[in-house]
Amino acid sequence: MSSTMKDDHTQICQVKSRHAKRLLALRDVHSVAIGAKRRNGTIQSKLAITIFTTRKKAPRELSAKEQIPAFLEGIPTDVVEVPRFAFYDQDSVPINREKLRPIPGGAEIYMPNSPFSGGLCTLGMYCRSTRSTDDPQALYLLANAHCFPRSDQVIFQPESQEPQDRIAYATRIVNSTLVDGGIAEMMDSSQAKVNEIIGIGEPLGLYAVELSDIGKQVIKSGRTTGVRIGTIAYLHADADDKKDQLIVADLDAAFSDHGDSGSVVLMEEGTHRHYVCALLWGGALNFTVCSPIYPVCDELQIRLITAQS
Repeated sequence: MSSTMKDDHTQICQVKSRHAKRLLALRDVHSVAIGAKRRNGTIQSKLAITIFTTRKKAPRELSAKEQIPAFLEGIPTDVVEVPRFAFYDQDSVPINREKLRPIPGGAEIYMPNSPFSGGLCTLGMYCRSTRSTDDPQALYLLANAHCFPRSDQVIFQPESQEPQDRIAYATRIVNSTLVDGGIAEMMDSSQAKVNEIIGIGEPLGLYAVELSDIGKQVIKSGRTTGVRIGTIAYLHADADDKKDQLIVADLDAAFSDHGDSGSVVLMEEGTHRHYVCALLWGGALNFTVCSPIYPVCDELQIRLITAQS
């Protein structure tokens, strides 16, 4: 990336940060992000500060204080109408709900009495704890905080409450401004297929998505929609209580749906193909919201198991 492009990206991030709080306070606005401007359904090449609203109104319906200017400090704005992003619960017919042994990433996991997910989520992939007080050889599965109703939640694979289908216990959850993540310690590490995500293969490493990656394709494998490809649409998205999230847009089919929470998102093109870049937690319509993977690892204090580690 050229130094000029980096300077431009730094500027737009700073402008967005200065205006995000005021924009989020506007009626019906729920998220602010950085992405490619869209005009009549066509993606433009220039980046814009994007404001997501539950109801897009004509200027005559708004007071002067509610109107969003076409430019903020010289940066173009774009207004997109979409419902509020929400945690995915489970209300659709599952696809990947077979009993799998050993268990790869992308498999269905079940948590009885979970208030957010209907009990069904996705095992994203595997990791180890970096806390000095934890056993460095203990194996954990990665999912979302909202999948686990409590820190000692028992986890089954697949949807079952049979004792033989217990695979893990929730160990640590983080639901912060940057991360919706949780880990669960595997009861028997031999039951885990640590080097595979269903339909994708081995995760090769970790990658921090940059603004220059907007428009690139990503891939995920989830218990409801299976393997799907989407495009990176927006970065640095402030959505309600979350900040600096990554938003993926669908391509030909829904990138995610209820029950896909916990899936990891990987790059699908370029030199970082199949590098993990985010952890999926929710969305609305054709948009999926994810926590970038490095904050997930930092706040959960984990090291993901990839070909590089």
